[in-house]
Amino acid sequence: MIQTTKEESDRIRIVKCTAIVLVVFLHAYTTEVNFADGCQTAALPEWLRMLETGVSQTAARCGVPIFFLLSAVLLFRAEHTYKEVIQKKIRTLLVPYLIWNTFWIAVFLILQSLPFTAGYFSGNNTPILQSSVYEWFGLYGIGREYPHCYPLWFMRDLMAAVLFFPLIREAADRCPAAVMCIGIGLVVSPYSFFCKTAFAWFLIGAAVVKKKGSVMVFDKYSMVKTGGLYFGSGVAALLLDSPVSGNVFLFVGIMFWLRLSKEIYDRRKLREIFVKLSNWVFIIYVMHEMTLSSVRKICFRMLPATPLFWLLEYLLLPAVVIAGCILAGIVFKKCMPELYRISTGER
Repeated sequence: MIQTTKEESDRIRIVKCTAIVLVVFLHAYTTEVNFADGCQTAALPEWLRMLETGVSQTAARCGVPIFFLLSAVLLFRAEHTYKEVIQKKIRTLLVPYLIWNTFWIAVFLILQSLPFTAGYFSGNNTPILQSSVYEWFGLYGIGREYPHCYPLWFMRDLMAAVLFFPLIREAADRCPAAVMCIGIGLVVSPYSFFCKTAFAWFLIGAAVVKKKGSVMVFDKYSMVKTGGLYFGSGVAALLLDSPVSGNVFLFVGIMFWLRLSKEIYDRRKLREIFVKLSNWVFIIYVMHEMTLSSVRKICFRMLPATPLFWLLEYLLLPAVVIAGCILAGIVFKKCMPELYRISTGER
């Protein structure tokens, strides 16, 4: 078992905080919203479209891979038996997955049943109460690309990758270089299949552990050079809009955020803020997207359809939603500590 130092543990927490912010901004981008009476589109001016594309569709794309990579590294470092891994993941992944997806299904079922909210929560999908048995399975991500609570696809795919834990570990023990190449090959491959992203980063994570890598691997590079590379490759990915430039930026982005964690860690007060905020990463993850999409619908209907309001909505909604999720988590934990413990996988 590879021991995690206090610094590395704190820096993993810091990276998770930055990654969840990226994920929230990833979901903040939209140009249209579905209502029961049709789709409403925002005709964004070119400058605003470029801004939102640069942040949400380019810079924020490395948020989810960071979570997959960290999950894989921590799993393969622990060196648990297959039985221990499955038992732990049932508690930390499967149970929270079922609880939170059921929670959001219940919320939407209620809101679709109320006359004054039905128009905001029905969209162009089949109302939940009218769903067939097959569609109910789809709500839980079975036979469908995404579950009802969209971000939970990450947990579902993570569980699927964990099932192959012993095979991936054995392959990484025998030939880590080949496993790393296969993982990178899957990331850059244009072909898609079920759980591709999870398997790709699990392979990379297993190889990283075998090579004794850590979040501190890029500390030897200066922040100026790393930041310059990040900015340059980001601009190239945005302007070229090609798979090659996008994949290069994806890997550079992960390097940048891992390196930035060193700068945050070295500033004690800033480090303490990030470490405290990291306690709420899971709550933000399971609550942000459905909350964000719901509030966005209200904004689309209630606020003036002007570039200024679209800009303010894009910049402020993520911060408001993150703050709201943290507040809800604090209240939830204080009022129902046992349910909070179970629904967060004892995090």
